Amino acid sequence: MTKIARPDFDATLASLSQTLVDYFLGMGFPADAVEMYRKCLLVNTQGGKLHRCWTVLDTAQALKGDALAAEQTRDLMILGWLVEIQNAGYLIWDDIMDGSETRRGKPCWYRREEIGLMSINDGCLLTSTVFIVLKLCFKDHPAYHDLVEVFRETALQIELGQSYDLLTASSHYGGLSQFTREKYEFIIARKTAYYTSYTPMSLPLVYLQLATPMNLKEVYKVALSLGQYYQVRNDYLDVYGDPEQTGKAGTDIQENKLTWVILEALDRCDNNQRLTLEEFYGSQDDQEVAKVLAIFDELNLRDAFKQWSDDKIASTRDMIEKIDESEGLSKDIFNVFLAKLDGDAMRKVGVTAN
Repeated sequence: MTKIARPDFDATLASLSQTLVDYFLGMGFPADAVEMYRKCLLVNTQGGKLHRCWTVLDTAQALKGDALAAEQTRDLMILGWLVEIQNAGYLIWDDIMDGSETRRGKPCWYRREEIGLMSINDGCLLTSTVFIVLKLCFKDHPAYHDLVEVFRETALQIELGQSYDLLTASSHYGGLSQFTREKYEFIIARKTAYYTSYTPMSLPLVYLQLATPMNLKEVYKVALSLGQYYQVRNDYLDVYGDPEQTGKAGTDIQENKLTWVILEALDRCDNNQRLTLEEFYGSQDDQEVAKVLAIFDELNLRDAFKQWSDDKIASTRDMIEKIDESEGLSKDIFNVFLAKLDGDAMRKVGVTAN
């Protein structure tokens, strides 16, 4: 098995970015605009742990081991970067819609003085990049059309989740009385679980032509559980994480977001505490936000998260043990993913989840 390290991924992105620069120059796109595109691509794909990128390759290696050829390894790293690039485009838009200040410890792309709302089109270019690369690199692959469909479906799922996330956060929606677990699960299944775990684990199956209906169903089942863990941890870190370590100041309270934290608080609070939450959740005033945080502390949500996360990890492990491997699937692909989420460094409050 070829041993891959972070520099190999970096080299793949550098090569990919040059290929794209040449492609756009060949279209007659002006050189200064192409350089701005290159900057957008590189800046918005850096600073994270490349969790999704690694998952594509880790999944393939768990499936094929030493049988994975060097050319396949290169292709899978490219597919991993396409997941990251698609994600980068949506994060640009997400930060604009949420009014976020920072992303991965740096100003959001749209917050840069020289960028502003040009960033909307930059997000479009990044998402289009995915399909340009698929055509350039995989057009002759027998699974080309299926690879395209994976990314198209991923885009739709993210957009559905984002749409409902924004709707439920709207001040016109009806307030905390409209927040339910069912609505939350719809959002995270599409906005988080699909592209964070299902897409990077299903892509290698498609590429290696192991994507049988049963295998994809099994992957989706576990990916949904893994994605739930991932999002709930993000919700928790938004409130209790250290921005110096997470790279992003938490704003879910101010944005009136439907999250695990507020749902847990609503389940645990008494009438007086609920009145405080209903009055101040969604406020932009620091003192009023502090009152919400005080209620969270009174309700011991730190302990609640610890218990929930332990239970979720245990139930996910049980789910993995029951996976049907008869059509070429391997439980190892889920165990590798889970290990990255469940490691001490990842579970420590304050560690970035992106």
